[in-house]
Amino acid sequence: MKLFRCSARMLMLAAGLPLLLASCSVFDTPEIREPKELPIRILKFDTSGHAQIRIEAHCYNQNRLGFNFKGGELDLHLNSYKLGHAVIDTNFSVDGHSNFMVPIQLTINAAELGAIPGLDFTKDNLVKVNGTMKGTALGISKSLPINYEKQHTIKLILPYAVDENVK
Repeated sequence: MKLFRCSARMLMLAAGLPLLLASCSVFDTPEIREPKELPIRILKFDTSGHAQIRIEAHCYNQNRLGFNFKGGELDLHLNSYKLGHAVIDTNFSVDGHSNFMVPIQLTINAAELGAIPGLDFTKDNLVKVNGTMKGTALGISKSLPINYEKQHTIKLILPYAVDENVK
């Protein structure tokens, strides 16, 4: 009886280990799925010409496994000009094969926006994001690269502006 119990545990461990290892290997960086018109909310201006902005990054977890988003860091560029660096300290759960949103806030030097060559918010602008995100699935933590580059028109939402989607 004791031998059977030990063998059953070994069998369960042997059967579960490949599944655990296979599941972890398919935990890839979620896809960033921003709309063509990228809304950037300006939260506040200060007297030195800086603005605090918020972008809600729309993402998709293409993995079968859900995971816990544990934050990250990224650099945001607009037409090759570095707007700023963001530290994301938000934690939340993400289901497998699901859409989710990551709030990104950073401070930019708004006074320097006029110096960006070819900047026109009504036309396509190159938005680049480089950084890392941290996630945990099945108790295993991973740091995953974020590399995004796409043309967007920019929709600035000013402080105290009424959001037409809120009723």
